[in-house]
Amino acid sequence: MTHPLVLSLLFLVPTLCQGEASVSSTGSKGPQAFDWSAVDTQTEQAKRVLEAIRSWQGQEGKDTGKKLRVVYFHPKDRQPLKDHVTRWDGIMNDIQEFHRTEMKRLGYGEVMLGLERENGKLKLHEVRGNANDDGTYTYKSGSMIRAEVFKALQAKGINPQEETILIVCGLSKTEGKKVTIYSPYYGMGADHNRGICFTADMDWLSIDGLRPDPTKTILQVKEHRGYEPFTLARFNTTYVGGAIHELGHGMSLPHNYATREESKHGTALMGAGNYTYRKEWRNEGKGSFLTHSSALRLLVHPLFSGTDKQCQEAPQAKYGKLNLSHTDGKIHLRGTIGSVIPAVAMIAYNDRENKGQRGYMVNKDYDATTWTSVLNPNDEFRIRIGDLRDGNHQIRLLSVHANGATVTKRLHYSMKDGVPDFTRAKKEIADILAN
Repeated sequence: MTHPLVLSLLFLVPTLCQGEASVSSTGSKGPQAFDWSAVDTQTEQAKRVLEAIRSWQGQEGKDTGKKLRVVYFHPKDRQPLKDHVTRWDGIMNDIQEFHRTEMKRLGYGEVMLGLERENGKLKLHEVRGNANDDGTYTYKSGSMIRAEVFKALQAKGINPQEETILIVCGLSKTEGKKVTIYSPYYGMGADHNRGICFTADMDWLSIDGLRPDPTKTILQVKEHRGYEPFTLARFNTTYVGGAIHELGHGMSLPHNYATREESKHGTALMGAGNYTYRKEWRNEGKGSFLTHSSALRLLVHPLFSGTDKQCQEAPQAKYGKLNLSHTDGKIHLRGTIGSVIPAVAMIAYNDRENKGQRGYMVNKDYDATTWTSVLNPNDEFRIRIGDLRDGNHQIRLLSVHANGATVTKRLHYSMKDGVPDFTRAKKEIADILAN
């Protein structure tokens, strides 16, 4: 990888087709021959990404990296829910196993989510709240709970501003088969150095509950709406799946949607995968899977990489050339990038704008398909974006750096009758290269 210079590369391609947006900056480094067809598959991309990461890590090997901090929060006047340590040890072990098997499927080998353990089991940092279970804590109480958890961790000598924290809230009530949930349930404010996410604990929640249920148990579950019936399996898929999905946000993963090719594996975890988690165990479908874009971001996250080398340093990424074209039914996004912390891969999130609650056009992420590229020895990338649809779109072009950092640039285009208009994107490209 090159040093942080403004790079340029003259692409050896024919004149670009109609619908091109292209701007370049000056530079002196010439191109080297590179066979892009050799990295046309995800498997081959994985090999090159691993080479880039190992090259940057060097011979010093991995250190301890970072571990996920799992906190169990409960109100002042209530104890944690029954068997919470055993149940969450099982849940987090399964979440770790899901990531391990998905990373292996994608060609990255034995990559594990780092978990704190104590006496062979998951370490839970138990935090008793300052208030009683009298309505003070609700699903809107995330900020309050966060402040109480942060204070408790600081008292242990842990700086929560430099940690990824999963807060399991013991904020539910179970009366037989009637379950009422009033816990915060979301991920927020995350990057590779820190993140926080909330999930809920319930007495019926367990990994065993994801398997076929010979008892045919039906629960009545209330969260934001009235009570509705859940099979035991659907209940656990929804809420264990919800936990791993929100943890994804806590580790900086945005929503994304499976491409047509990826959909053969099931439902993207960071799409609607929280509703399909482990359904394959019950022969109810293909379940959830990790997209390559999500895997790339986790691969360099200190919770997975086994190192926090230079994790606090900014990549200082700078594009040397960037162009956008449309041919053969695909958008082609090409460029060069230089940075202090080397980029190991590039991701394009192609996100169509949708109408929000008040009719405004917004990007909701849920239908954003993702497309990836490695970088060649000249720090050149080539991304092909398919599954195109008419409408207004935002491409979030994201560089993934060896220390876990990412840098995002945005390009906007519209498409009508299969023909793109890159007018706005061309201006944005000029701004990116000028700054």
